[in-house]
Amino acid sequence: MTKQKARYAWLSTFMALCLAISGCSGGSSPSGSNEGSGSKELAPPAKQQDKTVVKFWSHQSNLKDKMTELINAYNATNEEHIEIQLNVVADKYNDVLSLAFTSGEGPDIFTITGPSGTRKWADNKWAQPLDEYVTDAFRSRFRDGVWVEGNNLINGQVYTLPDTASTYRLMYNKQLFEQAGLDPEAPPATFAELRDYAKAIAEATDAVGYGLPLGDGYNLDVSIFNGIGHAAIGLARGFDHSKGEFDFAPYKPVLELFAGMEQDGSLLEGALLINGDQGRAKFAEGAIGMIGGASWDPGIYAAMDIGFEIGVADFPTIDGQAKGKPIIQTGSGYMMSASSKDKDKVWKAMEFIHSTEFAGELRKVDGGISLLSEVADDPSYQAEIPYLEPFQIKPTDAVWPPFPPGLRLQGDNMQSVAIGVITGAKAVDEALADLTARYNAAFELGATEGDFDRAKFTIAGFDPLKLQ
Repeated sequence: MTKQKARYAWLSTFMALCLAISGCSGGSSPSGSNEGSGSKELAPPAKQQDKTVVKFWSHQSNLKDKMTELINAYNATNEEHIEIQLNVVADKYNDVLSLAFTSGEGPDIFTITGPSGTRKWADNKWAQPLDEYVTDAFRSRFRDGVWVEGNNLINGQVYTLPDTASTYRLMYNKQLFEQAGLDPEAPPATFAELRDYAKAIAEATDAVGYGLPLGDGYNLDVSIFNGIGHAAIGLARGFDHSKGEFDFAPYKPVLELFAGMEQDGSLLEGALLINGDQGRAKFAEGAIGMIGGASWDPGIYAAMDIGFEIGVADFPTIDGQAKGKPIIQTGSGYMMSASSKDKDKVWKAMEFIHSTEFAGELRKVDGGISLLSEVADDPSYQAEIPYLEPFQIKPTDAVWPPFPPGLRLQGDNMQSVAIGVITGAKAVDEALADLTARYNAAFELGATEGDFDRAKFTIAGFDPLKLQ
């Protein structure tokens, strides 16, 4: 055999051996003997060989740099020989994640973009129940009321570790209030006052009274279905938990309110072409008097050049009397893959993600509302962001029971129907009756075909004013 052929033969043998050793191909790398490798000098160092790689996927692109910094420090210092590999997917996250699991390449830990995701990943058998890891002591680290069936529990089992929550408030331009002869310390408390205030601002200034971008359904949720709806109407996005059915008829005063502001000329002109980011920009420019806001909005506005003082208040109710509590909506959370090979090590990584060293430092950056008590109650973890404090959770806020997941709705959704009514394209009574019928049909279909248990969405004696 020539020297060149001998070299090729040796190289082929080495590559074949590498494929057989998990330490060369990535993933978990158990320690073991190097016998048969052909050369002790070619064996990977013992420390590298002992590393367990935990793949972590997130959709939180705004936190990528900080998460990378914290994870790098953990990788360099943890005594569990764990290496977390972060992958942030900002575009079409859910689609990319589904494809990864379908092809057998799913991550070990992954974020979900809302509580409805828990049901989806659990039903697909891609998520691992965490009861064997989640002790009573671990549960007690979270705020009261966060463990909710259908949100992070499925059939009583823990599937999702909650991360942050969202609240919704009315934001307004105090300078425009003064120019319109309104008291900037007395925001509207009723629907009639909201309409009057919006009209006064539109007539006295160059701004519009209320900013309701209609270019995406997100803004309908912030202002109507999540913002005003829970407190003013006492329903969870049209679902009546006391009866276990949908009823959109009570939203008539809400839609008439916004339709009236549209008729008054108090809403954004060309709103169908304006999305949420564009609406925020107009508010920051002083072109909008009032706008719906979520708890992540102060962090966004902090990066803008705003030349006026912002007021933050609860959304108004029909007559000043609440029929329910404003929602604390659980946002992102973390799940473990059912296909992870070393679940004990993956859990260790999840414990780090829920440590003050990680979760607390992230809250300093984004100003999110942490569901970990030791982070939420420690002022050192609070971001110094203007107007964030009024969005913090109050006793008047509450976690609501879950919304029926994965409804296979036929026709327009609630946001599209609301837009039709507000713009005058749909008659309110007919539109809401049709919406109720179609959502109840989708709910019946899901219950009949086993998508969920109907009984778990019917709560005898349910009182939305007694939620916590």
